[in-house]
Amino acid sequence: MKNKKRLIFAAMLSMTLVATACSNGTGSETNAPSQSNTPDKEETIVLTINPSTWSIPTNDDNEIQKYVEEKYNVKIVNMRATDENFKVKVSAGEIPDIFPHNISEGDMVNYARQGVIASISVDEIKQYMPIYTADVEAVDPNAWDIGFYDGKNWGVPRVWLNGSYGFIPTYNGAWLKAIGYNEAPKTLEEYEDVVYKFRNNDPDRNGQKDTYAFTTRGTGNQQFNEIYAAYGVNPYQFMLADDGTVTWGGLSEQAKEALKLLQKWYKDGVLDPEFLTDNNDTITQKWNNKKIGILDHNMYHHLFNQIETNKANGIEPVYGKGLIGPAGKSLAMSNGALQVPLLFGAQVEKDEKKRIKILQILEDLVSSDDAYLKTAFGLEGVSYELKDGAAEALEPYKSNNDKVLELGYGGYYNPLVERSLSMWKYHFSPAKLEFRETLNEGIETISDLLGPTPLEAKSKYSATLNPLQDEYYVKAIIGTDHIDKTFEEFKQNWLKSGGKELLEEATKVYQERLTAK
Repeated sequence: MKNKKRLIFAAMLSMTLVATACSNGTGSETNAPSQSNTPDKEETIVLTINPSTWSIPTNDDNEIQKYVEEKYNVKIVNMRATDENFKVKVSAGEIPDIFPHNISEGDMVNYARQGVIASISVDEIKQYMPIYTADVEAVDPNAWDIGFYDGKNWGVPRVWLNGSYGFIPTYNGAWLKAIGYNEAPKTLEEYEDVVYKFRNNDPDRNGQKDTYAFTTRGTGNQQFNEIYAAYGVNPYQFMLADDGTVTWGGLSEQAKEALKLLQKWYKDGVLDPEFLTDNNDTITQKWNNKKIGILDHNMYHHLFNQIETNKANGIEPVYGKGLIGPAGKSLAMSNGALQVPLLFGAQVEKDEKKRIKILQILEDLVSSDDAYLKTAFGLEGVSYELKDGAAEALEPYKSNNDKVLELGYGGYYNPLVERSLSMWKYHFSPAKLEFRETLNEGIETISDLLGPTPLEAKSKYSATLNPLQDEYYVKAIIGTDHIDKTFEEFKQNWLKSGGKELLEEATKVYQERLTAK
């Protein structure tokens, strides 16, 4: 009886083992696992994107798009809107999942009001983009401020890494030697001496009075950079007043004194009168043709890219620092690193899978070396090669942008190119890195106190205030009126035209940020 029970137990145990083996996929083919036990393949998500309005790939089957689609299991639809028609498309209801990188803070506010863009949790961004978040906060922990409006965050914060640096005054070395200088001027007084001698002392030794020290862009920001910086002000940026409130640089005493100096130079005939109509292209042309001997609108990366052109034109550039003037220290004008965040279409807010997928892709694009290199520089050995750790463009891609657009690399499929400290290394050869550090050593920068902060009053009044200031500043420089008198009139007009409301709102935002910290 006992033996019979043992046999029955053994048979039952054997059946249990067989069943277990079959359920684990180790039994016969007739007992293979059912379809319901097989993990479903991840659903392909369709992303409609328009991250750039000018670097738009030529075709939809380019190598980089295919790489991104295969790597992240997405289908990309290129919206292809340009600067001219993007807003028209949005008004017609064509809203991309990822918006262009050159959206202004005013556009961000308007799109938020209209329900066009998605609000997104800061905690969610930090959860799915930890490496990028650390990079951004290392550059400026205030980067999150720019995306906040109406109590919500409206995108992934972005920083322009080069924006942390200032504009570098650059001189024609041969001209400096011709007027008795062995190095770049260090003070505003020395600079003034150079300005007069570049105009009056025939620095190119051709026997004609046909040279000027410099010109600039006629109106708006980034004009006479080193002059205003020597006074410690940018006329087109917010700055802190002595009483702790926020004021506008263009209303300051520093700006007024700088205008007096520029008026004097214009009256004495040493300021190129064509500055009223000059732009970046004409300024560069005058430098290359040796009609001016000072550049004031370039940062280190522009100057590095000009090295070979300067050699070809027989120009030996001498790089200066910020001029020590009334501000008492070497200062350089800077755009600042903060930018309007990367925005997403309103539909992304309602689609959790798509939203998380986008964040995960963005994180990988700035933390995976392979993904970053492909999307930023293309195919190794084809469009670039790694040399001393930096990506160096190869011909024909180096000189033919049409080839770049054909391959599809750059800022379109990776809207965070040059926004990540982790990947910035690939943009610097040892020579360029040394150039950057040398030119910017010892320079403190001036940048906007608030950055591109969305302000209600800015949206309402900037179209009036900016032209008002442009007109006055030009008239002040080329006119003969006493600036002490006209400046006060301009200031009161600016305040009455919406400026007072703008400064009150700016002060409120600034003080709220201080309290939050």
